[in-house]
Amino acid sequence: MIRLFGIVPLGIGLTVLGFLWLSPFGEFHSPPLFFRIFGSFVALPFVFMGAGALFMSQEKLTKRLQEGAAQAARGEDAPPQNRSAARGQGYTCPSCSAPLAPGADVSPKGDVKCGHCNRWFNIHE
Repeated sequence: MIRLFGIVPLGIGLTVLGFLWLSPFGEFHSPPLFFRIFGSFVALPFVFMGAGALFMSQEKLTKRLQEGAAQAARGEDAPPQNRSAARGQGYTCPSCSAPLAPGADVSPKGDVKCGHCNRWFNIHE
């Protein structure tokens, strides 16, 4: 059943490629060479997606679809290891929003120099 999802993009891609390249050159209503090449670049990803879905192993395809659905349900765009671990934690510079460096020297009154923009700010404000 899942393999049926590969038939649609494969069919669209092959139909577009067939229309572009099987119509005669120089005839009335035939697409110019630029459109044939550009349309081929648009249609080839459809062919590759459809062929990949048709010829990929059933287990791998099911696993990939489940991972994508779980990631979409969590609302993630990228894997968690690529995201900043300290988001929303610690002090940030009010000028450039850069996080405070881990080894930054803070004065007793709370003044610190931003390592990114070199401006002074107070962490108590």
